[in-house]
Amino acid sequence: MSVDLTVSIINTNNRDLLRACLQSIFDGTQRASIEVYVVDNACTDGSAEMVEAEFPQVLLIRNPYRLRFCANHNQVLRQGTGRYLLILNEDTIVPSGTFDALVDFMDATPEAGAAGVTVLNPDGTLQYAYASFPGLVSAALLLSSLNRFLNGGHYPFHTLPENGTPLEVDWTNGACLLVRREAMEQAGLMDEGFLIYAEETDWCYRIRQAGWKVYYLPERTIYHYQGRATSQARPRRRFRVNRSLLLFFRKHYGGVKTLALRGMLVSASLARLLLWAPACVAASLRQRACMEVAYNWRTVLISVLRDDMFDAELLQMG
Repeated sequence: MSVDLTVSIINTNNRDLLRACLQSIFDGTQRASIEVYVVDNACTDGSAEMVEAEFPQVLLIRNPYRLRFCANHNQVLRQGTGRYLLILNEDTIVPSGTFDALVDFMDATPEAGAAGVTVLNPDGTLQYAYASFPGLVSAALLLSSLNRFLNGGHYPFHTLPENGTPLEVDWTNGACLLVRREAMEQAGLMDEGFLIYAEETDWCYRIRQAGWKVYYLPERTIYHYQGRATSQARPRRRFRVNRSLLLFFRKHYGGVKTLALRGMLVSASLARLLLWAPACVAASLRQRACMEVAYNWRTVLISVLRDDMFDAELLQMG
């Protein structure tokens, strides 16, 4: 028997955050019928035991070893029975009525294939709204760090709209993204080639290509407790983003644009490499500088050789 909404949550050693997330879902969803799956991603902190003891209504999937974002969610997307399916980060709090409102909106908007919400920081400030699909201009702004001066520092995401009217958009953040079952069946599951970053961008792109619309509901929110990257972690994160951006271009935009992006990645990465290489001899900067050199060199290699050549390494990263 189907339900209104299947919720898919991946957890990797975030027991306390997961507990708060699940409690907010069950406390705040009143009208919509839901089934909630938790994929225990080979946790070692007792998360699975907590779910079994405190939330027996949750459908628990235990991974014997860790999988990445899309592979984990696809386990649920294949077996969930909901008319709508929603991917949700475990480090989120869902305000009361959010899921009810999403289901109501989708029921009233038959052309909608997917919908997302405003993602807020724990202090209520904006984290993510919605975004346009990546292109060469947006890539140039990101690679040059000029994005920091656009949209209040949120670029490529837009700022909050002045009114709360739902907007048709290119894509919304995957921390909380709802998809209509029929749209998923036409567009396909999440692409497991995206190990991290841009997977929701790709999914929304394919949903729109299948003839559906993607909407952003500004007045509906979740709170996201994502950690901020340390200075040492930023080079690795940038490399992951570049790898996913390259895959997105290669998959959807063809050879000319992809070749242009490869050139931009090589130029930007070589510039960073030359900037940071001398700092490797300075004790105070050595760790950050060596990380910059290593990951910018990796970006050069994936840009001129194969963009999947470091995937085995990426699969081992936390």
